[in-house]
Amino acid sequence: MARKIKLNNGTSVRYPDEKDLNEILGKLSSDEVLGSSVIPKNASEVDKVKFKLCGKILEYKLAHKISQKELAEKLGLDEPETSRVLNYKIERYSIERLLAYAKALYPKLTLEVLAA
Repeated sequence: MARKIKLNNGTSVRYPDEKDLNEILGKLSSDEVLGSSVIPKNASEVDKVKFKLCGKILEYKLAHKISQKELAEKLGLDEPETSRVLNYKIERYSIERLLAYAKALYPKLTLEVLAA
């Protein structure tokens, strides 16, 4: 059931309740939706970097309109492993490993570290 939230300008916006939102997030995190995992708000900096690297790999696949099989060949992986990368299964990988995959696609890729 959606809930209404009144904004400062007097308009109302409808949002899903927590139960519906959790159900949606669960569906998005399934292996059946490409690039679907959701990173938690309290994710570590390491997980954020890994998530972004998976995103760059997915971005490459979509931009070049190649199949998962073609991407797997470029990365030197089998299709199930490529699927896990494309679905942001970051817990399986180190930053170094994901960085190597991304550099195979983007040879001039650089990472920048910022101090907030």
